[in-house]
Amino acid sequence: MPPFVDDISPKGQFINGLLSTYREKMTIINPSHYPGYHCASTGIRNIVNFHGFSWSEPICFGIGAGLGIWYMGFQNSSPSRMIHVRSADIEKQFFTRIGQNFHWEQYDDPLEAENALLHRLDQGIPVILQSDIYHLPYYDTRTHFPGHVITVWGYDRMKQVFYITDTERENILAVPFDNMRKARFCKDAYFNIQGNLYAPENLVIPENMPKIILGSILHNSRVLMDDKLDFQGVKALQKWKKEISAWKHFEDWKWTARFAYQVIEKRGTGGGGFRKMYSEFLTEASNYIPRIESLGLPEMMKETMSAWTGLALSLKAVSDHDKPDFSDVEKKLDSLEKREVSYHKTALTLE
Repeated sequence: MPPFVDDISPKGQFINGLLSTYREKMTIINPSHYPGYHCASTGIRNIVNFHGFSWSEPICFGIGAGLGIWYMGFQNSSPSRMIHVRSADIEKQFFTRIGQNFHWEQYDDPLEAENALLHRLDQGIPVILQSDIYHLPYYDTRTHFPGHVITVWGYDRMKQVFYITDTERENILAVPFDNMRKARFCKDAYFNIQGNLYAPENLVIPENMPKIILGSILHNSRVLMDDKLDFQGVKALQKWKKEISAWKHFEDWKWTARFAYQVIEKRGTGGGGFRKMYSEFLTEASNYIPRIESLGLPEMMKETMSAWTGLALSLKAVSDHDKPDFSDVEKKLDSLEKREVSYHKTALTLE
């Protein structure tokens, strides 16, 4: 367990043990938070560890079939093209695969959603919820992102704050009630959150881990190799490669390139477009399924991770110049496609 200290200041410190519960004033649940790479997999790990699972974040990410590839554009939006490298349903994939019913609870208005959150906390149940970082004061950002997962451990009615943990941050953080109401209701081109929360009352450690792990690996590779949609999976990489020469004509070519770099390498991926974390999952998973190691899947994923990082750095280099030149990015995309295809074709032989 991580160390805890006796401080619960709004600046955010760890809480020592389970504090006394004053249902009309304060509720604090002993947090089981470890700093992580990514918001969703950190939140999942927080929940399962609270319920007695000693699972790493990479295992949670892998069982959630977290790898994704998305290439999309919307009219009158900037960046002109959006790159995303995580699956859209990691929470649902994870909890259903371990035998738990999953759906995001949604509400009609912020006060109803707030009362539901308070009720779960009063029951001693930690909650994961989706939020817009624009309204979380510790981010101090002008950027909206409504899909951000945080874990809520308690509240103080007198101070009108919730106590939460968030991804790589070690300490408990305070979020005012008013900010939380706004953060939990937001809609954009990608997300529509209406107080989305999930709080299982109990979880049971599954018995057949090899079956669960195998199913998650096969599912993730099947999705990325599916050729029905040209904006996701390997097909998205192929589309991106065909279009990359036209990026130089975007008015916002600098920002489009810079944002793609950030999404791949910086914004909660753990590096290499989540492939670093997935390689760590495969290494752990080989303890349950030795053939994962004998097929060389962890090493192949490390090579894929390096290809994503190389692509990201090439995009960053483009954004640092005054004139757009995406020729090296095109070469990196070609190399990356080969790595992704090679890994997923090999992974599918596990079936």
